[in-house]
Amino acid sequence: MASLYPLEALNRILRHARNAPFYRAHLPVTPVQSWEDFKRLPFSTKEDLRRHSPEGLVCVPRQQLLQYHETSATTGAAVSVWYSEKDLKEIRSRLGNWGVGFNRDDRVLIKFPYALSSIAHFVQAAAHHKGACVIAADAGTAVTPLRTVVELMRKLQVTVLATMSLQAVVVAEAAEMAGFDPRRDFPHLRAICCGGEPLTPYRRQLLHDIWGVPVYDNYGMTETGPQAMDCPERRLHPFQDAVWMEVLDDRFEHEVAPGETGNLVVTSLTPRATPMIRYMTGDRVRLLNQPCACGQSITLQHRGRAADILRVQGKPFDLWDLQSIVFQLPSRRFWKAAAEPEGLRFIVEHERNEFPLQPALLERLRQAHGVGLRVDLVPRGTLYNRNEPVSFGRPGKPVYICDAAELAALVDGSQASSARRSAGG
Repeated sequence: MASLYPLEALNRILRHARNAPFYRAHLPVTPVQSWEDFKRLPFSTKEDLRRHSPEGLVCVPRQQLLQYHETSATTGAAVSVWYSEKDLKEIRSRLGNWGVGFNRDDRVLIKFPYALSSIAHFVQAAAHHKGACVIAADAGTAVTPLRTVVELMRKLQVTVLATMSLQAVVVAEAAEMAGFDPRRDFPHLRAICCGGEPLTPYRRQLLHDIWGVPVYDNYGMTETGPQAMDCPERRLHPFQDAVWMEVLDDRFEHEVAPGETGNLVVTSLTPRATPMIRYMTGDRVRLLNQPCACGQSITLQHRGRAADILRVQGKPFDLWDLQSIVFQLPSRRFWKAAAEPEGLRFIVEHERNEFPLQPALLERLRQAHGVGLRVDLVPRGTLYNRNEPVSFGRPGKPVYICDAAELAALVDGSQASSARRSAGG
């Protein structure tokens, strides 16, 4: 993003941030005089946030704190994030203008986690802001297993499903297991709203193929709140007046060239209760300067977590690259990938009884990506057990990347199960 934000306004944010014990010790006391000064400010890391949770990053009086959330703690101790009434009002207003166009005729079923996570609460507030009715299904519990979610969607004539993109696939599978056709038997559904994981164009198309409705994305995290959302054209635009985005090289020394993929570092531009100053998100993104019919000029591509990149024969493969390969296979819903010395290896669940995988297709993919490629086709249920409706409906944070040994064990286990079934065991 071009350095057009007023330095005076940025210094106001830095002064505000210094109200927090962490930033008071972390940031210099002198104002920044140029963007070069800004780029010399120290980074903030997730470990910094962990060490100073729960209240070391709070910049407002205790009485102004209105809502508390935590990160999922999948990679370490949870990070505490607080929101003031002003923060929540801003987020509600921004998300209320999501391209999906929430309105008073909508019934929005929210299948995001409510407990300590933030996204379900933010989507609910945005829907209410536009007069829409909300069904708070949560991420999947004993109270709302998948069969109940499917029943709610039908009997309540749900118009918008809000969930992680993988969960939208899971709900569709549950509907099919109950004898329904997602494209035909949910006539009131008009859109799916996603968040919580990268929505690649391949997953977006898969969801449209399954459900027959447009799919809208938003990008953010508990630490920062929403940072970007889809316009009506279904292009993801950052909130340029609310968050400053730097896209840096792998050494975190320089910004990458316009349009190149790099590591996202964000700075809050509004006086949040817990602002982020040069926060290293761990995400890989591209910022594209492309005029959009909605009037915006910058589009964000969230390519996935830096920690999830697979490096094969010297080439990096992020989530977009991996899903571009899976999307061309006859089955595309449930998969995992690993890097092996010989190349990329995928495990993909069957979607139908017959799964024709042509050698010519694999060869074309090998040639296109310049690495070895192996695909193991495994029975339905290898990755997600359909006989456990609560656990199937609540897989947690989507995990697509594993190590080679884990992938081999999954394949070996599925082959052993198939052999037992063939032998009548």
